[in-house]
Amino acid sequence: MRFLPLLFPVLLGLAGCAGGPAYEDPLPRATYQKVNVTSYMGAGGNGLTACGSRYLVGAVSSAAADWARWPAGTQFRVLATGDIYTVDDYTDDIVGQNLLLLYKPAAPNSATRQVTIEILRWGSPSESAALLRTQKSSTAKKILSELLARYPERR
Repeated sequence: MRFLPLLFPVLLGLAGCAGGPAYEDPLPRATYQKVNVTSYMGAGGNGLTACGSRYLVGAVSSAAADWARWPAGTQFRVLATGDIYTVDDYTDDIVGQNLLLLYKPAAPNSATRQVTIEILRWGSPSESAALLRTQKSSTAKKILSELLARYPERR
């Protein structure tokens, strides 16, 4: 019984570790942002993004993001490379994170690095909410919940 006060903080700490990455406060909406990025090869066997389109690669490529932070349709340039991406996908790995996943079909997932991006066009929170409402996944529900909290006029 005398160890109970010591056990509680340990159990609380372990419970926090099981929940995945810690929540990060969203970055302020600005033209230039320092963000963490990593590459990904896409998810699922159908080759479609969460928006229902094929993954883009070329002059403009696909990116996955937490749509409550960068709504679907947000277009940005990575300043270090000049590469342009459009947010058209999401995944559970990035909910509550200031992390962008850059679609690279021929490269395995890479290490996370910090880059500066330039927002060329913000996506629509309303259109993102409408797309998320059609999804049944818990990931979509988490993103929708944060999106509606951040943009209450989209309810």
